[in-house]
Amino acid sequence: MVTGLFFSSPEAYAQQADTVRRTTQGDRCTPRENLFKLGIRPYSDTLKRADFKAQYGSTAELTDCDTTLQTFVLVRRPSPWKVGLFAGPNFAYCGTWENTFGPNPRDKSLYNGTGFNITGNADYYFSRPERRLKFGVGAALGYQNYFTRSSYRDYLVQLGVSRGIPAGQVSVIHRSSEDMYLTIGPALQWIFARSRRNPTCTSFLELAIRGGLFRTEAATIAAFVPAQNDRLVRSVNPSDKLYHPGGIMSLGVFFPLRNNWHLGVQAQGFYTKLNYLIVDNGGDMAGQLMEFERKHGGFSAGLAVRKGFNQKRLIPKAPTTCPTCDSIPTVAVRFNNMRINGQTVAYRDSLTQTMTAPVVSWKSTTLNARNETFTARLYYRPDTVVTSTGDQVIAQKINTTDTTLSLPAEFLNNGQPRRGFYYVTVHNRQDAKCGSCMSEVATTSFAFLNPAQPVLASAPCKYTHKLERLEVNYRTPYTREVANVCYCNGTVTSVGDTVTRLRYRSLNRRLAGEYSFENEQLVLNLKDLPGDLAQLLQTEKSRIESGSVTRYKGRRVRPQVQNFRAVFTVTQPPCNGQPESTIGSFSVVISDNTYSITSLRPLSDAEYQKLTAPAPAPTRRSRSRR
Repeated sequence: MVTGLFFSSPEAYAQQADTVRRTTQGDRCTPRENLFKLGIRPYSDTLKRADFKAQYGSTAELTDCDTTLQTFVLVRRPSPWKVGLFAGPNFAYCGTWENTFGPNPRDKSLYNGTGFNITGNADYYFSRPERRLKFGVGAALGYQNYFTRSSYRDYLVQLGVSRGIPAGQVSVIHRSSEDMYLTIGPALQWIFARSRRNPTCTSFLELAIRGGLFRTEAATIAAFVPAQNDRLVRSVNPSDKLYHPGGIMSLGVFFPLRNNWHLGVQAQGFYTKLNYLIVDNGGDMAGQLMEFERKHGGFSAGLAVRKGFNQKRLIPKAPTTCPTCDSIPTVAVRFNNMRINGQTVAYRDSLTQTMTAPVVSWKSTTLNARNETFTARLYYRPDTVVTSTGDQVIAQKINTTDTTLSLPAEFLNNGQPRRGFYYVTVHNRQDAKCGSCMSEVATTSFAFLNPAQPVLASAPCKYTHKLERLEVNYRTPYTREVANVCYCNGTVTSVGDTVTRLRYRSLNRRLAGEYSFENEQLVLNLKDLPGDLAQLLQTEKSRIESGSVTRYKGRRVRPQVQNFRAVFTVTQPPCNGQPESTIGSFSVVISDNTYSITSLRPLSDAEYQKLTAPAPAPTRRSRSRR
């Protein structure tokens, strides 16, 4: 028995596979059962439900888990045993193909017709469950019968007529022939389809060839004349030789249902011998008892089912221990065989030939570490303001088992470490089935000083400001005659005087070309546009506002400019070894009074492409004829 079961909560579960934790719902082939529905033999350490409830009555029934306190695991594998059942119509084989299916469908001297067959089988497969082609051995036990053919009954009536007996006076009574058999032999199973979610959910072909003992009992048939004191015409009876060796072969295709059940179609045939007696009361055999032995065979086709099983076993296991990363690695930096943690090293050029590159190393302090890896990063910061670009990661190793990290070659100038400040971060990580952990970060730093190199003055970088899609927004006046109308219940009842109203129509016009200028400083909020651009906008405003005049109530009303709009892009050309970069693109509004930017909205790449894309060429519509 499994003793010492522990659970972290009443909702703990038991594992349902050998090594794979189930995180998805099972499909239709997954067995529906609780943990406690387990057999006793042949596993002596299986925990029965009654025993479990007696010890842990407050614990809920278990289905699936892998908790840290679990002390057992439920192993389930497909059982090598499989049982089946077949049922279908039965057809007799009449010695030869011609006698069975030829122009003469049945041999007139034989009497077996159709019947039914029912067969049960049990197979044991030796191959592993994951194999597609499986070999096994099994046994089959079956029953079948054959009804007497009507043509044979007609044959007995005609036999009585040939002996001078009227056909209406001949009576025929009969009982069908019956066979029972027990066979043993090999079985082959080939899996041609397998579910990805559940490997036990399969479709397969099954071929079995078995040999054994058949009990063949012939039919009982009697033709007699009741009007003549039950005069016998002919009778067929079973012989005392009932047992014969024989064989049976079956072939079927099966598809999965639920809980290891399979449904399919199956065809099978058999071959053995049959003994029977004939008593004839006329002709050459009058009053004689004749015994015959004939070949006996047939075939059948119908529905079949197969049922597989699962082997289940509770196996004790040690509790899983989750890792704890409470120990910090120790870090050391060595340079010229010296430990330089937290030190600033100054050296002379004459020591260049004897220098060795700095090496960072670390050591684990974790007791009984399992699956421990380290992540180390080496950072660099220059000590000059002109070339400072922030902290740089110049070397790193992530989730590695290595314990050293060297200074990159590009940070060695003629064997000398580059002047600047360096620091290292190292932490460890442990992974297990129940989780993972990461330790605190261990750090150390060091610096190098050498004769400072003169810093060459670099030319100042400039910024290019460009205005694209420059357009003006303005409105033009117009007048409209408006009449006062009175509605009553949806009907115009009267029309009053007509009044002239002043209206405005908003328009915008795109200005030709684009405008750009350079500046050593980045300018986004232009308070004063450059003179030539401001003059261009002033000229455009004057031209619009001096356009056509609309008279309204004795005064002259002209068009009015509202504002100017454009797409404002700022880029930095290549400078001091840096490639060209785009600072940003904006949608801007320019005031028509102060000629300065009053609104600045950033644009995405898609919006910028849409605004600056060339307008499609106008197309002329063809007027349809009416």
